[in-house]
Amino acid sequence: MEIKKKVYLGTFVLATTILLSSCSSTNNFKDKQQVKEDPYNITLKESRTNVKINIISTTSKIADKKERHYQYTDESENNYLAGMPIILDKGKEATIKVSNKSSTTTNVHWHGLSIPNNQDGPDITLNNKGEKTFKITPKESGTFWVHSHYRPVETQVTKGMYAPIIIRTETDKKYDLDEVMMLGDIQESNEQNSMMAGMAGMNMDDMDMSGSASITDTINGKKIASNLKIEGGQIGKLRFINASANNFKTIKFPFKVRVIAKDGYNLEQAYETQNFNIAPGQRLDVEVVLMGKESKTYTIKDGNAKVKLIYKGNDKSKAISPFIPLKADNLEKYVSDKAPDISMKLTEEMEMNGSEMKMREMINGEVFPNTETFNVKVGQVYKVQFENADKMAGMSHPMHIHGAHFQIISKNGHPTNDTTWYDTYPMDQGIKTDIAIKFDEPGVWMVHCHILNHEDNGMMTSFTAK
Repeated sequence: MEIKKKVYLGTFVLATTILLSSCSSTNNFKDKQQVKEDPYNITLKESRTNVKINIISTTSKIADKKERHYQYTDESENNYLAGMPIILDKGKEATIKVSNKSSTTTNVHWHGLSIPNNQDGPDITLNNKGEKTFKITPKESGTFWVHSHYRPVETQVTKGMYAPIIIRTETDKKYDLDEVMMLGDIQESNEQNSMMAGMAGMNMDDMDMSGSASITDTINGKKIASNLKIEGGQIGKLRFINASANNFKTIKFPFKVRVIAKDGYNLEQAYETQNFNIAPGQRLDVEVVLMGKESKTYTIKDGNAKVKLIYKGNDKSKAISPFIPLKADNLEKYVSDKAPDISMKLTEEMEMNGSEMKMREMINGEVFPNTETFNVKVGQVYKVQFENADKMAGMSHPMHIHGAHFQIISKNGHPTNDTTWYDTYPMDQGIKTDIAIKFDEPGVWMVHCHILNHEDNGMMTSFTAK
């Protein structure tokens, strides 16, 4: 189903040994240079097993405007406008020490990673000067991210409490360009923030806000991101992460790209497109291969943000893709002929709180923390139905489930035949969307709308897996 865009509102010293203080003891000079240039170009960046993250409050120039915001950065507090990339290897245990130096209470959630419940993060509070060490052994490779889950989540994520997490294998080293594309946005004022809050998740196609004064889209924290470079005979991977607190994103290319992964997992079958939509919290990886002797400069756009791709022409042969399709188990066969085990009806209503208007975002008629938890057994496949019963046309709720990936098996009773794995998926208005899901780890796992304004207003509950 097409997801339409919605709007919410040197000097250096050479020596025999170069010692750098940054996020890992294995950091090197090459990585330090990338911080100064484009930290989101991770093509040659070293993987880590020992990572240190400082959460700080700072002032940076974002989209041509000075902004007071938060950053997930390294020990040297280098300037990462969209968070310090955390590069890990599949199957290797990583120790990640998080230090909160932001002067505000927060926490962290490792979005999309299959990890034990006591490492997931939402129930671990980090007070000012608080620290927490996480032990993570990535079971899968792909594109993930870490972000605040401390309510109001919308405020902290909008102000920059997030960073990309990339889990790599040897296959990733075959790409000539490997670039993280963090998609974000800023509003011009708190008043506009408040005004647009009620529109989060709405179909705003007839009110295109791109380029308007009320919202500025960003790519890696910039309105115009650092240039990308590729040559004939080369192949690049672009990893898109929608880190916007509330807004769907539409990415437009001037050429065709090949979509190879969603929400961190490779597809069973890649496909070509020239544009795509991505919901808050989702990730999508594409391959870029260009050919021809003529050198050109292309522009990739997200709303009013853009990045230039500089192509150097030659007569080399087309690059061979290292993409390995994922042979996915189709979970539909376990639950296709049964009624939903669990049903969640998504609605909202407006209420007056004194002289102020407030939205109540509900699951089965209740707002968190009054929503019920759903008891499930570890290792068992369940059919869960999300019914978006909002009366406001065009309202979509991208639902995110912690601790597991799931497959979309039917919509309004019609099979999708889709083996794609998701951890976040937009439940569109008027649609009953059935998913198949299995939890491999015990614990209380959150499920919520990843339009974070909706989550803060109550659209959150949990699965209790035993």
